[in-house]
Amino acid sequence: MTFSIGVAVRTCAVTALLALASAPTQAQTVEAFYTGKQISLIIGNAAGSGYDVIGRMVGRHMGKYIPGNPKLVPQNMNGAGGITAANHVASIAAKDGSVIGLVNREAIFDPLFSGAESKASYDPRKFIWLGTPNQEIGMAYAMTARGVKTIEDAMQRELVVAAAGATSGSAVFPRLLNALIGTKFKIVTGYPGSMDGLLAMERGEADARVTSGWAGPETTAGMELVKQGKVVLLLQIGITKDPRYPDVRSIMEFARTDDQRTLMELLFAGQALGRPFFAATEVPADRSAALQAAFMRTMEDPEFKREAEEQKIDLSPLDGAAMLKTIERVYATPKPLLEQAIKISSAAQK
Repeated sequence: MTFSIGVAVRTCAVTALLALASAPTQAQTVEAFYTGKQISLIIGNAAGSGYDVIGRMVGRHMGKYIPGNPKLVPQNMNGAGGITAANHVASIAAKDGSVIGLVNREAIFDPLFSGAESKASYDPRKFIWLGTPNQEIGMAYAMTARGVKTIEDAMQRELVVAAAGATSGSAVFPRLLNALIGTKFKIVTGYPGSMDGLLAMERGEADARVTSGWAGPETTAGMELVKQGKVVLLLQIGITKDPRYPDVRSIMEFARTDDQRTLMELLFAGQALGRPFFAATEVPADRSAALQAAFMRTMEDPEFKREAEEQKIDLSPLDGAAMLKTIERVYATPKPLLEQAIKISSAAQK
């Protein structure tokens, strides 16, 4: 009997010691984790681009809404139209919530549209989507000095378009227009930021720009040139028309059949994702929820709104849950229509 009691006492003691030993490894609170830390904000675009400007704006304010108030530190990681940065967040960066990303929205659908040729090593349906500050349209515009007045002019003659990399939105979108409505854009790459492309137009190196995101510095500078009569807006690119430009035609007006309309909606669904912020799949659920909540609270921050107004960025936020629904809907497209979209999109990537 004494032996049994001794065994029981020792067992209880061991159990207590194990419990104490495991206590420090139990999950930290979100606040404890982020207190005194920095969050790396990986921006998959060049410094000074629209993505960079918006990313840094969010970074200046989002930390105050994350428990523990960490500082967000932007890091530009340009390459492959945002795929380089997305691959980094998915495969290399820490998965503990200390790294978030902002990439070109085209990178979200590259695994679907580029298929086996895609350089993406991620499934965007598995990312933790935080949200976007704005939902966007693309825009085709040209220098009036080239004698261009309407989008129909771009269907009649070749226009040189200044673009970033071969898979960037500024290269993919003009190729999509060539395939869908018969424009004759000739893409010249090597202009990493939107302002680089606009300056190329002013220097006479290019005739036009076809941007997948009409917002930020490019819009501000471009509209100033419109006022001066140096630039004309040719076409809105997106599934909805922006009421700020009532006299600029929409790509959807060129859909002749229901199938063509559905195809265009599939190809341009990404415009609703604006400037997408996300975190890796493996980030713990409580930290993911805190990041998502902090992002949306940032969208209501008075100082953030003031900065957006100064940059002439119209805010139309979309939360992470709504973004994921859009992404999943596109990835669930019926096979025949998807194959047609992939064929067009794949050609546009080259």
